[in-house]
Amino acid sequence: MRTETRLAIREARRRPVADWWNAGERSHAVQFYTDDSVLVELLARFVGTALVTGDAAIVLATKHHRDALALRLRRRGLDVSVARSQGRYVVKDAGQLLDKITSKGGGVARETFDRIFERVLDSTSRAAGGRNYRVAVFGELVALAWASGRYEAAMRIEDLWNDLAARRAFSLCCAYPMKGFSSNGHAPSFLKICAQHSHVFPAPRGIV
Repeated sequence: MRTETRLAIREARRRPVADWWNAGERSHAVQFYTDDSVLVELLARFVGTALVTGDAAIVLATKHHRDALALRLRRRGLDVSVARSQGRYVVKDAGQLLDKITSKGGGVARETFDRIFERVLDSTSRAAGGRNYRVAVFGELVALAWASGRYEAAMRIEDLWNDLAARRAFSLCCAYPMKGFSSNGHAPSFLKICAQHSHVFPAPRGIV
């Protein structure tokens, strides 16, 4: 990894532990991580805060992270069944969604992306009560695209999220494992990904 990337990460690590919720409405944050358990704890805080305050949450994640999140929320004593039945809590498989919006050649279909996510955002927002309530979104589509070597697709999806945020109100946090940026050649893309986000949260050393 290039020197400028290492310095950026070192500087970011001096900041407090991430709190995605405080990024604000219409934020587009990115969380880098090395430990799955830390990511799930941060995600549980994000989702849990939304649900207990009457807001809405959408989780677009891998099965591993969906299962870990469900367990973490149960251990916190949070029953999500009511929010699910109300339509305020929506959980979808990130891999299946990624397949729907990408072609075999690696391109990303803007029309499909907009149709899928505008629909789920609109329905979830209505279930939460409309404009007076916040929609928290966690997405792993970009991480899956990046992990499979579809780097341009990952960055294109980030751009589409930003375009969608100009038309819909929601708070989004993406997440990438740091092992995906181990090559020196990844440094320019790493910096570009950071630039596509309103908030950048570095890989935390732990949760306190």
